[in-house]
Amino acid sequence: MAKSSRILITGTIICASITMAGCTTVRETQPTQTAREQLMLSTAADLASAQIKPNVPKGNSIYVDTSEFTDDSEYRTKYAVARIQSQLLADGYKLVGSADKADTIAEVSNGALSIDQSDTLFGIPSIPIPIPLTGTVKTPELAFYKKARRTGVAKFGVAFYNAKTGDMQDIVGPVYGFSHYDRSSILGISWKHQNLLPQEAQQRMNGKTPSHAPTGAD
Repeated sequence: MAKSSRILITGTIICASITMAGCTTVRETQPTQTAREQLMLSTAADLASAQIKPNVPKGNSIYVDTSEFTDDSEYRTKYAVARIQSQLLADGYKLVGSADKADTIAEVSNGALSIDQSDTLFGIPSIPIPIPLTGTVKTPELAFYKKARRTGVAKFGVAFYNAKTGDMQDIVGPVYGFSHYDRSSILGISWKHQNLLPQEAQQRMNGKTPSHAPTGAD
């Protein structure tokens, strides 16, 4: 009898421990966009901005007019404009904060700054099957070949004109930038291809030490 009681008590403790462990949940606040989505947009903006090479006298003071650069996300707008400004600085121009101090006004506009997606599947897709009184059950996907492609697209244009006379000096664009993140698999063997991060940064994001980085003294 005593042995049965001990078994019952032990079993009760184990079940209670499992129940308590199973109920532990850590909640985190997630942003509206994933880091990968932000990297896709910013990489496309980087690649488009790098092509802005105006035929305007070097050393000119430029005021960047962003009134025609509109987007539904303040993050995307600010980053893209900052990259355009950085490119002008790198090319030897000066930036000023108002049009009355400028030699040239650069009116920037955007035609696109978003993400497209396409999915390819050779096999049997997951199929929802309605079951009376219990809801819907999905069958497992059976994929021979599968590819998920995400493409970030940026399209910018810049009009340069004389701040005093309004005469056109140059028009650059439209310029385009494309980022991509592809995931492919054949019979369960998967691989990725992307231009969002250099290899070293990708390794660090995955928690790995870059191959050329020092590992510390012995």
